[in-house]
Amino acid sequence: LGAEVAQLHRLSSTLNVRDVHDEIVDRGGVHESIVHALTRGKATPQQAAELGLKRGAPVFLSLITHLENGVAIQCEERAVNPACASDYLGQDFSRVTPTHYLLEVAPLSEARYMIEAALPGEVEARLLGISRREPCLVVKRITYSRGVAVTAVKLTHPGARYQLQGSFSA
Repeated sequence: LGAEVAQLHRLSSTLNVRDVHDEIVDRGGVHESIVHALTRGKATPQQAAELGLKRGAPVFLSLITHLENGVAIQCEERAVNPACASDYLGQDFSRVTPTHYLLEVAPLSEARYMIEAALPGEVEARLLGISRREPCLVVKRITYSRGVAVTAVKLTHPGARYQLQGSFSA
């Protein structure tokens, strides 16, 4: 007796890179951002690999909590390639989101992403106002403009407060 192996068919899906501000407003909510950090750093080995930079190269870093109607729904940890968005540190991200700014200065040509369920780290739990045991939806995404990596971002959402929505066709 031989085992039959089912033929796998590749499904392709489309992830729209949407601004969290627009998502919230489209639902009829009020968006607010709290900027916890906006600084220049040195690329860690992981950031260097994700952004195509050398280890220790300059990188812009931000840590922002996004709220919907006063409730934290997203912790955004972002590393930005300075060559693609030289004025990143000069932005007021309490007024405009990093996604909005980056799409303006470095038009999106490609994105790679990974979605997982995970428990939050200490900082994420504190900023989202949740227990370290509360499951979260985590989206990790690297976006490119004209073949150059612009940003690597980790978006952590409390599982009970967020739904990832989209569509695909086969």
